[in-house]
Amino acid sequence: MYRTLTALFLLSFAGCMEPPKTNRALVYVGGLQDLTRWDRVNGGRGHDSYDAILGLPETDSVPVLIATLLDPTKTAIHDRLHDAPTVGDVAFHMLLLIFRMKPDDFAYEGVWVSKVDPSGNPIYTVRIEKDEVREKLRQRFAKLAIDRGWYPKE
Repeated sequence: MYRTLTALFLLSFAGCMEPPKTNRALVYVGGLQDLTRWDRVNGGRGHDSYDAILGLPETDSVPVLIATLLDPTKTAIHDRLHDAPTVGDVAFHMLLLIFRMKPDDFAYEGVWVSKVDPSGNPIYTVRIEKDEVREKLRQRFAKLAIDRGWYPKE
């Protein structure tokens, strides 16, 4: 009888363990490659990884998203007209949302915004074509995040 109660007691605690709080953003950002659609207004809202990253405190999510700007992995977003955006492209749009900025604010860094694309979907109309541009974006976002206290000083 005591063995059964002890076993049940131990099993009840084993099933209630909370996932580790460290590196959650790294786990969630890995799921961004599974995004299958991007809404013109809501972005990737409704996808678990997208929502989870945006639900984290900025001190956890922003440094990981800044590092992810350089990720060339293709997402599953595909409309048969455009090339599939990368995880780095998705990270850029998420950082724009977090910092409340527009793609045009990064024209100096080399971000290209198409005004003639009939889709009007920012995941396709905003292009970051070179790795040098992604590095400039990473540096600018890092500076903005440091100023806001969201990024550790290097």
